Amino acid sequence: MSVALTTLEQARAAADRVGDRVVRTPTTPARVLSDRFGATVFLKRELEQRTGSFKVRGSFNAALTMPASSLAAGLLAFSAGNHAMAVAHVGATLGVPVTVCMPAHAVVRKIDATRALGAEVVLVESDLVGTANRLAAERGLTLLHPFDDPAVVAGHAGVGLELVADVPNVDLVLVPVGGGGLISGVATAVKRLVPTARVIGVEPETSDVVSLSLAAGHPSTLAAPRSIADGLTAPITGDVPFAHIQSFVDSVVRVPDEAILAALGTLVREEGIPAEPAAAAGLAALETGLVPVPAGATVALVISGGNVAPDLLAQVS
Repeated sequence: MSVALTTLEQARAAADRVGDRVVRTPTTPARVLSDRFGATVFLKRELEQRTGSFKVRGSFNAALTMPASSLAAGLLAFSAGNHAMAVAHVGATLGVPVTVCMPAHAVVRKIDATRALGAEVVLVESDLVGTANRLAAERGLTLLHPFDDPAVVAGHAGVGLELVADVPNVDLVLVPVGGGGLISGVATAVKRLVPTARVIGVEPETSDVVSLSLAAGHPSTLAAPRSIADGLTAPITGDVPFAHIQSFVDSVVRVPDEAILAALGTLVREEGIPAEPAAAAGLAALETGLVPVPAGATVALVISGGNVAPDLLAQVS
């Protein structure tokens, strides 16, 4: 499948279209991490976004570019949590009914939050994607894909646009990777604005569908992705993110869950950021040495979300 890569104009148009429906999140210096790595480290704080993650950016842009009839039919999403909450919020904002398929083992807090936003939640034991596609066809609902959609990628590019506006001399950007929608948008914006910057994706060792896809040379599937970073447990990638990752991402590395948990503790204790495990993946890649930090470099970590279970937060605090 031939995919048209997102342009800078499309990314900026998406940001304008979504407007103040999303938060212009801050990019803040991480002084403890800067001292540790001998670099200037910044944190792009998407945990302060509406619904607690970056996901509303792409979801709003996708919904706002749909034909009116598709939107009015009602939206359906599949998600372990953050996309679920984002689409539920979009539906509530736009007055559109939302149904979400979520894994039966999803974080209870995320299930409850999705329901609280007015969505119908369907818990699925297996074949999450297949169940969502079947339900959409049976009910005549419009699937709002979490990452395999050009409008979603263009919406997520807003993270990169803001990051470069805040840190125009950035050398290295680390982005958590699930299905690949976030890094596709971030890398598109960063590479088009700062071609010399390196963009590195980070995914869990036990949920590495993007690494598998890159090795295979085409989008692949993963039968049973599991990780402490539940936000990165995508069972598939897709043609749209795969094309963007091939074009704009320098490399994707894999980190073990124990490294993600350790990095989460660093963010919570040393930087005072109550992130979710997925958001700590980039730091895990630095702390394990999988991604070396050049002396004096300017580094940005995308802190993708903050929907963390209270017991896990207490464990690492």
